[in-house]
Amino acid sequence: MAKSPPVQARARSAPTCQIRQPPIKICQTTISPKRMVLVQTSCSASNDVNRRPFQKAPSEVPLDASTSRRSDPLTRYVSSHPLAAPGIVIILSSMVFVMFPQTDMRVSRFFIFGTRFYLSDNPLLLLIRDANRVLPCIVLPMMVVLMMARPLKRSARLMTRRALFVLLSYVLGSAIMVHLFKDFFARARPQDVIEFGGTMEFTPAWQVASMCERNCSFPSGEAASAAAFLSVLVFVPNAYRKYVAALLVPLSMIVALNRVVFGAHFLSDVVLGWSLVCSLMLWLYAKMGLNIGG
Repeated sequence: MAKSPPVQARARSAPTCQIRQPPIKICQTTISPKRMVLVQTSCSASNDVNRRPFQKAPSEVPLDASTSRRSDPLTRYVSSHPLAAPGIVIILSSMVFVMFPQTDMRVSRFFIFGTRFYLSDNPLLLLIRDANRVLPCIVLPMMVVLMMARPLKRSARLMTRRALFVLLSYVLGSAIMVHLFKDFFARARPQDVIEFGGTMEFTPAWQVASMCERNCSFPSGEAASAAAFLSVLVFVPNAYRKYVAALLVPLSMIVALNRVVFGAHFLSDVVLGWSLVCSLMLWLYAKMGLNIGG
């Protein structure tokens, strides 16, 4: 009868099973000197199972986020609330014009000789005024044509939404809002007040005056129209929009202030009318999703 092999021999001859672990990815990180953040630079595979695996972190992690958040709270608030900047301008300028109402009269006196505003017949200023009046007659029909086209492509639908934004900026801003304010406050124009040879009393901004029946002074409709023209910036590509805005915004202000030189409006009419329409446009810009889609 054959003897069975020893137990230890059978154990040594039994096949062994080895568990192979996948290679661990070892990543190196560096600190970016410009933004002081951790940035993953390179990775290499290693078969060393004793090393702890490197957990992938976000591509950029602020080293001191709390300090950056505390550094400039006003800038962060304005960037996250687009209505904050024009709102601050409206509040501060209104405080100045209400607390110091003679500011309007002092500014208008710079452009009057006797009882006549001597620059009201200047050919260049008249050309600027007439151009501002003609622009809506050119821009608005173009926007209506874009809206009536009813395109099907996504990019074309975005173009239609932009056209609607421009149209609403003019209609709601320089038309409806301005004329409602004019009829409600009924403020006399500079050329109509007693101090400048007229027959009506001067009243400060935001005061219900009932001095005129129609086409009153506060706020300035042409300053509002100059502000509404800035809505066409939505058609400028994002890469060039800030450069075009740097050109158009000062021109829009010059066109608006042109009404003070003519004696047609007080300074408060122009500043507040321009700022109110800019606030309306920023609100529409956010509500229509143009800050996301274009």
